[in-house]
This record gives sequence, C-alpha cells and structure tokens, in this order.
Amino acid sequence: MAFDFYGSGNIGDDLMVAGFQEALSTLNPEYSPKVFARTKHNLNCQKLRFPNISWINNSKSFDTSADHYNEMECWAGVGDTPFQLTSGDWFLNFLLSETKQFSHFKHKVLVSVGAETEIQPKLKEFSQVAKLFDRISVRDEHTYAILVDKLKVPSQKVFLGADLANISLPMVLADCNQAKEFNLGLIVASETLSKKDIQEVGIFIAAQSEPVAFLAGETRNLKNSESYIFSRLTRFPCSRARGNIVLKFPDYNRGSLYDLVQPLCACKTVISSRYHCLLSAAWAGCKVAAIGRSSKVIELAKELNIPYCTFPITSEKLENLFKEATIVSNKLLLSKRDKALAGVAFCFS
Repeated sequence: MAFDFYGSGNIGDDLMVAGFQEALSTLNPEYSPKVFARTKHNLNCQKLRFPNISWINNSKSFDTSADHYNEMECWAGVGDTPFQLTSGDWFLNFLLSETKQFSHFKHKVLVSVGAETEIQPKLKEFSQVAKLFDRISVRDEHTYAILVDKLKVPSQKVFLGADLANISLPMVLADCNQAKEFNLGLIVASETLSKKDIQEVGIFIAAQSEPVAFLAGETRNLKNSESYIFSRLTRFPCSRARGNIVLKFPDYNRGSLYDLVQPLCACKTVISSRYHCLLSAAWAGCKVAAIGRSSKVIELAKELNIPYCTFPITSEKLENLFKEATIVSNKLLLSKRDKALAGVAFCFS
C-alpha cells in the first residue's frame, strides 16, 4: 500500500496518519500490510513517529520496477481535505499530475477525506479527480453532499465516516494528566485573514486578565500561519498584546504524538481556526469554540455542537466565543471514532 504525506509541520496530518495505522491494526490484528509513503518534508521526524512506514522522498515516484512494487497494490489518500481551494489549488494540481502514477495501482481509495464548498469554481476538475477512485470514505455529511451532489460520484462509492484523528486521539491522550496552565489557548491562522482581523485579535488578547497561550496547528513559518500571525501580534499596531501572550509551539521535529497536542491540553478553553486543533482540544476535555475560517471548520463546529464565529473577526466575537465555549460530549466523540473505523473498513473491505 502507498500514500502521500502532504503536511509535515501540521499536527493534524500526523494525527490522521496515526489514526490510519491504528485502524488497520484494529480492523485486522493478524495482518500487517507493508505501507510506503512519500513526503517532500522532513523524513526523519516522520520515521521517528511512524517507524513502521517505509518513507520515500517526494522527489521520487513509487518505483513500479522495484521488487517491492508487487506489494503496493493500493494507493490510499489518507485523510486531509483534497477537495478544497482555501489554501490554493496546489492539492488539485498535484492530484491531476499524479493521474498516470495512480493508474499503476489496482485499487485506489480516499480514506476519511474532507471537502469545502469553496471548490465551486473548479467543480469539473475536482469531479475528474474524484472519479479516479474506487471507494471514498468521507469525514462528514457536508463532504458527502459535495461528492455525491456536486461532483456526481456514485453514492455506492461513498461512505459517511469521520476524521481519522478520532481514532488516534483517544490513544494519544489516554494517559494525559497535564495541569491547566492557561485559562485560554488561541489558534488563529487563515489564508484570508486581513490586517483588521489581526488587530482585533490583538485587542482581544490585550483585554484578557491573564496571559493567553498562543498555540499552533501548523508549526512552519508560512504566510498567515501561526508564526506569522504571532509576529504581527507582538509589534505595532498590536504591540499592546505583547505582554499578555505566550508562544507555545510543539517540537514538531523531535516530539511524540502526545508532544504535538500537549500545549492544547494545558488550556482550560481553546478557541481555534484549525480543524484538528478543535478536535484535539475536544478529545482533551477542554472547552472549545471555533473561528470559521472555511466551511470545513464551520461544519465541524456544528457537528460538535460548539459555538463559532465567521469572518470578519472582531474582539467582541472572540469575547463571546470565550464565554460560550463548551465541553464536547464524550459519547459524541466516541461515536465519531466508530464512524471513522467503519469508513476505513469500507475502503478496504
């Protein structure tokens, strides 16, 4: 089996890979498939957290002439949001460019993937991608409707599951006894953030009576990522926030899976614009609320029954989220784990 790993530096991608591995071993304990994965990022940190996967540099294709190729009967898209344009069209272009590569595999599946309504301008191209796959499990009703109704994928090929991180998180957090160091942890990042949005976040932070933990789902220093936003929040015109904000990023290159989510666990309340930070904080028992940076985050907030706000961001909206943030029912989270496992089973049955 082979898959591509896209987001080294983004903790959500690691949680999905961990959930995928756990699902394979849970569903068939007596069978351990040989798994190959490509990534263009840091191979060493992936080998550290996932030593049972054979990691390949992304500059190379899956070698169809190699002795191990006969073992690679299936290409699996493991989690993520392939049907999206919020972060640009790189994902779409990648999948289209790999069409020939996919043809070498007997079976092609997408496992617990997401979609966003923002793909409307390129429905034709996304439909072309979706129809390459034999089976697709999706992580929410929102994605199911997009694939079946918008992209015209036959409904018998699509299964309503849940995100793979719902499988890994209860395992990762099983022995968590982290003390709550902060009343509030904040994850703010979006490709569509304006200068005014960032200023409003700074006003909100400066108004808090206790220091706010500034957390990260994306640990790389990318435009409008958490590192970028933090740098803007600690200089003029947001410099009033500087004395009331504490940067708490995980050690992505050397940390364990638990280390990646530990900063979230140290907060009583988490407000996040990142999908997997919301999910991680919910599983950690934090009060949670969402900043709806895209349709996928808004849909998750609705599924978890937590408050959310949409853009533009204002300090008043953030204050309301802080007051209204709520703990997610453990029964609801466990049902998501069961759905995610069922989605993996559908893809490989």
